[in-house]
Amino acid sequence: MPVDVLLTCTECHKPFAASRFGNNVRCAHCRTQRNKLEQLRQLLSHWYYPRRWRADLVEPSVYFLLEKLWTANGQGESLFAGIGPPNVNYDIFRNLVTRVIAKGVEDGWMDLTFPGDPLAENPVYKLKFKDPDRFAREIEALFPNVNWDEQIQVPLPLAEEKPARRRKVAKSR
Repeated sequence: MPVDVLLTCTECHKPFAASRFGNNVRCAHCRTQRNKLEQLRQLLSHWYYPRRWRADLVEPSVYFLLEKLWTANGQGESLFAGIGPPNVNYDIFRNLVTRVIAKGVEDGWMDLTFPGDPLAENPVYKLKFKDPDRFAREIEALFPNVNWDEQIQVPLPLAEEKPARRRKVAKSR
């Protein structure tokens, strides 16, 4: 069930209610379209405000969330290891790539999907690489010192083998 969230227009500075997020969110007053990153910034602020007293939470930002999405499951480390940019550490790499992804969300070649209820305890946002070739070109432009003609191998994460569960068998007496 969609929830109404009060957003503030960055153009006319008036608040307006929205219940769907992502594409085609317009200010009810001036009809200016709100971009996804601004929507995300305001939704994260609304999500964090009632939880601000919790010591286990850090106030999330747009870039923090985007970074968590694209580096999940070791993907960031795998990409860094595969590209191996000279004289760039992983922190700088993550920061630069996150900015490229944010630009991709703004320009539309990356897709950020919003949850139905962005104020839920654990809202799930999804990031989709709509144009992987564009992403590759953007990354190549970030790191001109990399030999892009060289074949790179990105290791696939091994599935963790879990021991088989043992069934408890009732002993008969």
